[in-house]
This record gives sequence, structure tokens and C-alpha cells, in this order.
Amino acid sequence: MRSISGGVIWVLLAPLLYAGMSISAKLAGTYLSVWQIGVGRFVFGLLVVPIIVWSLGLNLWGRQRYLLTLRGLCGSVAFLLLVASFKRIPLSLAMVLFYLYPAFTTLLSPWITGEPPAKSSWLLIGSAFIGTSLILWPHEASATLNAGHLFAVIASVLCALTLLLVRRLGKDNNIYTLFFYLCITGTLAGLGPLLMQDTAILPQSSAAWVSAAAVAIFSIAAQLTINQALIRIPAATVSIMMTAEVPLIAAFGVLYLGEPLSWRLIVGASLIFGSGVGLNLLPAKSD
Repeated sequence: MRSISGGVIWVLLAPLLYAGMSISAKLAGTYLSVWQIGVGRFVFGLLVVPIIVWSLGLNLWGRQRYLLTLRGLCGSVAFLLLVASFKRIPLSLAMVLFYLYPAFTTLLSPWITGEPPAKSSWLLIGSAFIGTSLILWPHEASATLNAGHLFAVIASVLCALTLLLVRRLGKDNNIYTLFFYLCITGTLAGLGPLLMQDTAILPQSSAAWVSAAAVAIFSIAAQLTINQALIRIPAATVSIMMTAEVPLIAAFGVLYLGEPLSWRLIVGASLIFGSGVGLNLLPAKSD
């Protein structure tokens, strides 16, 4: 169904499935290492995506393979860093910091895609970084800053690079080829550390296997769902709807995991969240 109503269904499902992927990755950290979670996700994609591509009669390997590989590397490392941040800081905080990526996307777009941002976007970018400073600035009740905070921010930067490269590559490559390269580079990036880790390479319990499967299934479902949404709904609308992932995950972290909720996190998250929505609403270039 290619109607607008069908697109609305897909665009509503996408943030739910991405939230499910992030939540399952957080819970999987109890049983699995970062490398087990990452390689499990990417290997599953390597098995599924070629079947979809061949059934649709599409080109799997695509064009501009150097950029495809670079895009895949940025996306896969971003995922691994985000999962690593889940192990070190609260889930809700990690996702709020990760959602700085609209601001980084706007900052980097002139160099990657040649699209200068609208002048009014600088106010929103500043608002996003003020929100970040409010959350991370040391205060009496704050947690000690650690590598988890840095991992989430770097993942955000890499996510921005990934989105900009997708914009360049999407003209000459199908969406499944883009995801296939993500899975190839992610598998290669995580396989070496996985083989060298001190703990067992494969999951050692049924709960661990279920956790790995949940991350992989949510990942594939989320990717295919957002692709279906982008076919039917303008990209800016999809981007705005995807920000629903933040309050969904934050609510899970606070209500289910018992993560702390301070006024600094609420105000800072509101600034970051609002800036992300605003940046997606702005035109690429002001007159």
C-alpha cells in the first residue's frame, strides 16, 4: 500500500521499533559484551538483506563503493559506541546525548553535501548545545562524567556523518545496499575484538541468545520500516516523527529501570529535543 495513510502507519512504527532496538541493546548488556551485541546484529543483517535484494532483482553491491564502505563504517561504529555508552551511563541520558545528531548534521552538511544550513538554524544549534551543557555541567547531584558520555556524543557525530553520506549515496544506490554495507563493515569492525575478548565468544545462556536475537530482529524491522516510511512520506516529516524515540526510551529508563530524573535532564533534553525538531523543519538554505 503506497498511500499516505499507509505511510503514516510505517512512520508511527519506526520510532517504536528503533526504541525497541535501543532498549533491547541496553538489556542485552547484562548478558553480552558490546562486540557480541554488535556482531550479532550485523551478521543477521548479512544473512537477511541479500535475500531481500535478490528477490527484488536489485543490485547488491551498488556504486561509489568507497563512500558506501565509509558510510557503513560510520554507522556501525556509531552503533557500537552507543551500545558501549548504555553500559556506562543511564539509557535515557545516552539517548538524549545521541539525539544531538540533527545539530551535528546541520553543522557538517556544507562540507559533506554542499548544502549550507538556513541562517536561523544557528540559534537552534546553540540551543541544543546549551541543553547538553546543562545536563553535563558538574553539580552536586550529577554523576561523574565518564567514557559513556563521550561515547554517546561521538556516536551522535558519526550518525550525522552517516545521514549525510546516505543523502549523497541514495541517488545512485538502493536502500538495501546501504544497509548491506553497514552490516559488512559492522561485522568486520566487531569481529576482531570479539575474537580477542577474554570471555566466551558465543552467548552462554538462553537469556543471552534471546537478547542477541531481540537486538537483531528489532534492527532489521526498524530499518525496513523507516525505509517504507521514506518511500511514502517526506524525509523531513519522517525525521520529526523519529524524535518520538527519545521520550519513549526516557520513559522506559525512568519507569522500568529506575533511572534518575532531574530538572537538569528534563530542561536539557527539552532543549535538545526541541532543537532537533526545529532543525528538521527548517529549509536547507535561507534566501
